[in-house]
Amino acid sequence: MIAQRTPVLINPSSNNILPAVQLPVESRLQLSALLRKRWLYHTLFWILYYFFVCVVFYNAYQIHDFTFYLQFILFMPFSAALVYVNFYVLIPFFLYRKKYIYYALLLLLALLATAFIDQLLKQLYAHFGSTLFAITADLNFQNLFLETTAMFYLTGFTTSFKLSKDWIRNQQLMKEKEKQYLETELNFLKAQIQPHFFFNTLNNLYSLTLKKSDQAPDIVLKLSALMSYMLYESNTPKVSLSKEITYLQNYLDLEKLRFGQRLVVIFEMEGPIEEVSIPPMILILFLENSFKHGVKNTLSKIQIDITLKVEKGYLLFTVKNPVEENIPTANAGIGLKNAKRRLELLYGNNYRLDFSEKQNEFIVSLKMPVC
Repeated sequence: MIAQRTPVLINPSSNNILPAVQLPVESRLQLSALLRKRWLYHTLFWILYYFFVCVVFYNAYQIHDFTFYLQFILFMPFSAALVYVNFYVLIPFFLYRKKYIYYALLLLLALLATAFIDQLLKQLYAHFGSTLFAITADLNFQNLFLETTAMFYLTGFTTSFKLSKDWIRNQQLMKEKEKQYLETELNFLKAQIQPHFFFNTLNNLYSLTLKKSDQAPDIVLKLSALMSYMLYESNTPKVSLSKEITYLQNYLDLEKLRFGQRLVVIFEMEGPIEEVSIPPMILILFLENSFKHGVKNTLSKIQIDITLKVEKGYLLFTVKNPVEENIPTANAGIGLKNAKRRLELLYGNNYRLDFSEKQNEFIVSLKMPVC
């Protein structure tokens, strides 16, 4: 028997270490809500952009006219309009749809239109006496080219942010969808396991009730324990290995009641079993497969060897059962197929599952990580 340990819950509040200073819950919620507001980031960006262009760029030319900086504010809405037209029209409807030529032409048209409007504003300021804007107010090719180039830098800078943000968001959505898909498929596989197992066990119970065997009540009790585990213990991602072993032993007890003295089961265990956890309802599939293919049609004495070892963060599990005919690995049953699929979903390539047959003995070897 495996010794059962009652889990101990550690209450962090009982520690003598002083808790870190934290903001009140309401303040944290308000801060979180504020950070989720898109308008805040956009406002901060345009304030910083205005500061960089006006205070840093033009100040390098020793321009200290306060009126000039106030007049420059009128250029900002048109620059913002260019950026947002690119964000919400050109990129989603043309660039993301791989209409690259249309995107380039329309973006160039938007750049020229913005540059033209900026030149008209400069002419307006020059008309009302601004000497600083009058320097570049003429509507000629050189001034339009310089203004278009400046708008191009702004558009390229903001587009890089837009594309990076969308890429990160798409990666997060893909990971979330993949996670949901894996969880759905794992739940589906577990749902397949339970009816398959109960179908075989109920068939065994039915055969004993026909014989009016005194063993039938014991089978009902064991089956009740198995159902309790499957209903209340196996709905979590991980269970303690000791509980899983108890579940396996209940299953073996059922099979021993059915086959009697002609069944010999050698179950060897080694390592820190009570200290690790595994996904539920995986190991049982290999046991059930050994009885289905190695014992079902045999009337002579049968021996099934089971070894379970925990070593260096891995679980090593081996089941050996006799076979009379070669059993193709690909057709070894829905149980082994489900087990392999679950292991792939849970561990990717970080596990090893081998099937082999030699000297009329079918061997299943599993190596998988434990935590």
